[in-house]
This record gives sequence, C-alpha cells and structure tokens, in this order.
Amino acid sequence: MNPKAIKSPLPDFSAGATKIIEAAIEKKDLDFFYKLYLAKMVELSLTGKGKEFTEFSKSGIDDSPSGLIMAKGFEAIGSMIDLNFTKCLLLLDDLESTTENLEINMWVMQISNLCRAHINFHKGDFIHALQYARAALDSPIKSGTIDPIDQGRLIRLVCSIKLIQSDIKGVNKCAQEILNIANPDNLIDLSHTKSAIKAMQLLVQGNYKQAYEIASAVVQLEEVAGRSGITAPFDCRAVMARCLYEFSQHDQAIEMLEIAKTRALENKSNTIYWLCEVGQIRILAQDINNFGQVTARIEKLRDELLKNSTLDKLSWLIDLAEVFFRHTTNENHRVASLVNRNPTNPYIQMLGRSQAKELNARDIKSVRELPEVTPFEIIYKNLLLSQFSSEGVKKQRKHLEAALNKAEEVGAKEIFLRQDNLTLESVINISEKINSQWMESLARACLDRINSRNALLNFRGEQLTHREIEVLKYLSTSKSIEQIGRTLHISKNTMKTHLRNIYRKLNVSDRNQAAEVAKEKLLV
Repeated sequence: MNPKAIKSPLPDFSAGATKIIEAAIEKKDLDFFYKLYLAKMVELSLTGKGKEFTEFSKSGIDDSPSGLIMAKGFEAIGSMIDLNFTKCLLLLDDLESTTENLEINMWVMQISNLCRAHINFHKGDFIHALQYARAALDSPIKSGTIDPIDQGRLIRLVCSIKLIQSDIKGVNKCAQEILNIANPDNLIDLSHTKSAIKAMQLLVQGNYKQAYEIASAVVQLEEVAGRSGITAPFDCRAVMARCLYEFSQHDQAIEMLEIAKTRALENKSNTIYWLCEVGQIRILAQDINNFGQVTARIEKLRDELLKNSTLDKLSWLIDLAEVFFRHTTNENHRVASLVNRNPTNPYIQMLGRSQAKELNARDIKSVRELPEVTPFEIIYKNLLLSQFSSEGVKKQRKHLEAALNKAEEVGAKEIFLRQDNLTLESVINISEKINSQWMESLARACLDRINSRNALLNFRGEQLTHREIEVLKYLSTSKSIEQIGRTLHISKNTMKTHLRNIYRKLNVSDRNQAAEVAKEKLLV
C-alpha cells in the first residue's frame, strides 16, 4: 500500500494509518473494514451527500439477487438524503411489491419505514410520520453498527413532533427511550441526538436556560460537522427560539426563526418553514401595532395553500396561527370555530381546552391539586394561586414571590407578561423590594406591557375593542370596505357596526379622518 495515498496534515499520520490497515489485512480483520464501510456511509448520509452515499454503498454489494435489491434500497435512501422524496417513494413502492414474498422483505420494510417517517414529517403529515417511525424502531431485524444512529434519529424525529404538538408526556417518553440506546462505539452523532432530546425535555419542563445552552451547543456542533437536509438541527433551533420567546427577547426570537426559515428553504422543508412562520406570527401578535402585519401574513399562507395542493397537510398550521392571533384579540367565537374544524389535531385541541378553562371561573381546590415538579408547573401553579383573592393579600404575595423566584432561576419572563394588568402591577410592586437585575428587567417589561395595552386601547375616555382597532388599521390602506371584511372574516353588516362605533369613539365622520387619527395615535 502506498502511504502517499493517505493524506493528512498531521506528521507521520499517513504512515501510521497505512500500518494499521496493513495489520488489519494481514489479520483478515473483516470487522475492521466493515466498520470503516459503515462509518463512511453514516458520514455521507448525515452530511446530505445522497449521490455519494448511493455510489459508495453499492461498492460493498455483490451482484446476487439480494445484492441488487439492497442496491436499490440504498438508492432509495440516497434519494431521501438528497431530498428527492418523489424518487425515493417510487423506489420504495417497487421494492415492497417485488420482495413481498421474499425473506429480504423484512429488511426492505425496515428502510422503507425509516424513509417514510422522515418524508411524511417534512410533508407535514405527523400522524403517518409517527406510525412509520414506530414501525422502524420496532423492526425485528437490526442492520449492524449503523443501527444506533438510525434509532436515535428516529426517536429524535418523534420527540420533535411531540414537542410541536406540546405533548409533554410524549417528549418525556422519548427522553427515556433514547437512554436505552446503547452507544458502545461512542458515536458522536448519537451523543448529539441524546443532547438534542434532552434540550427538548428541558424546554417542556420550563428549564429554559439549560435548554437554550444545550440546544445552542448542538446547533454549533452539528453545523460545523456539516449536518444538512433531514439531519439539519432544526429541532434545536426551534428550542432556542422558544427559549428566547420565554425570556421575552422577542426580536432575537424572531431573528432566530428567520435563520431557521432560511435553512428550511435550503433543505426544501415546507413544514419547518411554516412552523417558523407561525412562530413569528405568535410573537408579533403580542403587540397590537403588528395586527395588520399578522393578518396579512396569515392571508399570505392561505393564498399559498390554495395555489399548491402539496401543502394540504399544513393547513392546520394556518388555523394555529389564527388561533394565536384571535386569542390575543379575545375573539372567542372565532377561536372555537377554528378549534372545532381541527378535531384530530392534539395541539389545537389543547389550546381550545386551555382557553375554555380561562373563560370559566377557576376552582381553587383543583389548582391546589396541580403538580409542582417541573419549573413550569411550580411557576404556573403559584401564578394561579396568587390570583385568588380568597387567599388573602399575604398569601397571594407569597405565591407570586414563589413563582418569581423559580422564574428567575430558569429565565421565564413571558409567562408573567401574559397575565392581566393587576398581576403585572403586583410584580412591579414586588420588584421595588428585591435587589435583582432580572426583577428590574421584568418590572420594566411589565410596565411597558401595561402602557402598551392602555395607550392603544383608550381614546377620549372610551375604549376601542381589539376588533375595532384591527379594522381601523385597514382603513388607511387602499382596500375597500368589502375587501377588509373578507380579509378579517367579518360580514357586511358587522363591518358597518364596527365603522359606526369607530367613527363615534374617534369623533370623526369618515374613514379618511379615522385613518388620520389612527396615525396620530400610532396605531398604523
């Protein structure tokens, strides 16, 4: 063997590598070369080099009937790596039908389930993605030392879906399942996968600081390693963005989601792109000044859906975006309508149940029975208890202080800013007696939120409703009254009522005057 064929910047490495390989040849150590073969396949698959993966994998296969079937199977995997999902599915369909009565069909079904799990995820079909992932994980055969990485990636995919659906039990189950995957060869990618799943678990538990740190580390390590396509660290970027939102760092969260959207376009993932868009809409909807932009972005998504039938599986994301928006504007009937037309979507149904609880009077006994294990549970329970006047002022303050102490520990701010003005004022009062930079920062954010709510809703002593302000924003555009009504899903008669109320409250006689007053009040 020629040592010059092995290139390395390290002194004497080439000679040393040659020596190792020659020793393996002399000992006929087939396991050594098989591991090298698998390691190369893994690296090509993780770095998005599908064509090279296919060519290299075929180099280790003979021309037997089983070998030819395996070659086509590796070609299907290579097509998935290159994000050519149509070709991959065609190859898999052919393989499944031609091997139906053959012993190798079990291997074919394993790789088919693996590929279909990833493809369905990127199409937005989470139900089938979960079904195929579970079938692949439960496969009775194993494919060698590459198997732990395959298993880890599938569990990570399932965990991502559970996170999107806000299925805390599902995330915790994945966190437990990944611990059972052995890593005797110390595979780096499997270690990264375990860290990514840990970050997702910490997020749902409310450990935002730790979740952010781990997710950030995984993103850096995997991007340096060239992970792309289906192995790009989109899940950890989502964790980072959500943590930034909970830190109440809205601009940074939107920026992180914008980066993720760019990566999603590069990796041809409409699902990731739309998830990030909905995440941005959720953040923007917190500020009444963004209502016009939020409505426009939701309508743009609906237009894209109508033009492209392949996006049908993502229609629920548009409804999710509108649920976030209408919840902010207290349009409960519209929220109920959106929830009702998504009966099989667990996350939207959960949001619907959550709002229903908010509308009903809370029972202090049931609140006291809530768990206090994770940071989120501690903060949430104490926040609720602090709002019961029957507890008495001292106990209310004690509960709020308990929530604030845990929140400072994990970096949770946004959960307080979602509360009513009375709670925000209580936070400000407590901050005056606590010498903490974090508390000072939260108090300023509370004051800004109160001022924003009051200043934008109060005109001449009489308040405009959220819906009236939304209509008002459109009066300064070129849209006709009928077009504004269609955009906002408002009937003609209801639009007339809104306009009469707006003109009366602003003391104006037409839309042009109303638009001018809106500009003066910084509403448009």
